[in-house]
Amino acid sequence: MKRIVFMMLVAFTASFPALVFAGTPINQSQLPKAAQTFLSKHFPGDKVKKAEKDEGRRGTEFEVDLISGAEVDFRDNGDWKEVKAAKGNAVPAAIIPSAISKYVATKYPGKKIVEISHKRGGYKIELSNGVELKLTEDAKPFTENRGGNRGGRPRK
Repeated sequence: MKRIVFMMLVAFTASFPALVFAGTPINQSQLPKAAQTFLSKHFPGDKVKKAEKDEGRRGTEFEVDLISGAEVDFRDNGDWKEVKAAKGNAVPAAIIPSAISKYVATKYPGKKIVEISHKRGGYKIELSNGVELKLTEDAKPFTENRGGNRGGRPRK
């Protein structure tokens, strides 16, 4: 009996984070207007398979899965945060800064941008061959600075 109770407790403990951190399902009409416009403009004819609203420590975010397999994450104001293309496709060219498109075409001919996300200072990009790039809007390499060395003073 103790063993059964213990196993149930372990199963509940393991599934608890998934329940707490799962997004709330919503309808497409509950997405911010900017997100709805983005989807209709850049994924015409594609339908929303699943949409979720996530309340996190960074505010509200929306996750949208499309029937084609593409995934788009939006910030609370409807601006896109991350776009993953459906398998075998590229992200919509219109959302990629032109300097980055030119850089990828020159340095990685024939490769598609299959994932792009906004980062502080630029974009993180994944190519169809698995290469990941972190570039500024004008296609210069950048590194993410996540706090740490504030005010330009070295850490002690």
